[in-house]
Amino acid sequence: MTKQLKADLSLLAVTVVWGASFPIMSIAFKSVPPYSFIAMRYILSGLILGIFFIKRFNNFSREMLKPGILIGIALGIGCILQAVGLTYTTPSKSGFITGLNVVLVPIFIAFIYKKIPDFKTNLGVVLSVSGLALMSISGKVGINFGDFLTLLSAVAFAVQIILVDKFAKDSDLAVLTTIEFLVVGFLSSVPAAFIEGFKINLNLFAVGAIIFTALFCTIFAYGLQNVAQAYTTPTHTAIIFLAEPVFSAIFSVFIGDKLSGRTSWGCSLILLGMIIINLKIDRKGD
Repeated sequence: MTKQLKADLSLLAVTVVWGASFPIMSIAFKSVPPYSFIAMRYILSGLILGIFFIKRFNNFSREMLKPGILIGIALGIGCILQAVGLTYTTPSKSGFITGLNVVLVPIFIAFIYKKIPDFKTNLGVVLSVSGLALMSISGKVGINFGDFLTLLSAVAFAVQIILVDKFAKDSDLAVLTTIEFLVVGFLSSVPAAFIEGFKINLNLFAVGAIIFTALFCTIFAYGLQNVAQAYTTPTHTAIIFLAEPVFSAIFSVFIGDKLSGRTSWGCSLILLGMIIINLKIDRKGD
């Protein structure tokens, strides 16, 4: 087995873990409100990572703060909007709509560098937005509130991806990631305190969900991604990450989340749009 194949399989494992988190959080939110859940998840992740890499902070400087804070703010906003949106929509739909950040990244880059997207990018966007409309718009009701919040979270996640690309190359990843996690944790602690009042019911499932998402969906997933991407191409990474919403839909079936015909077709269009866009990006990545 080649190093690249091992890296690709590792990235696939990341998407499995992330996909599994949607139904798990959906159930956990019944006991622990979204803001409180995110706060505990990321503060726990930051503390564990910080303790594990404590020696990396010996040469800590103020310049290391800015990248971690900016990335943490973007990730925090994305996580908060995604979590709140998950209380109003289904885990499978949340997974697919969140995946739209793959579409948004090239659009934002096009604006930043003032370069008009090519035909494949435009086609991918049209297909993805059409899919979102098909799965989210029902009759005269309009877009579901949870779907809208999740879409905004996809925008935040896209910004986070661009910020990581900008700062990660010149930063100590352990320090950067620790700061990022802690910023997300403390950022979500504000609404957790003032809106939810930290009213939580720490039953066995809720505690398990917090620990699982902190260790596997946060520390393990982001850490494995950073390591694996050194042995594979952007092409493989982008395409493999498209599996996340697919796995979220698969795992959501186990909690009784059934995909309707409209939702299934909408998810298919979104997935097709993301694949088309990444085929264009991948040629440059290779």
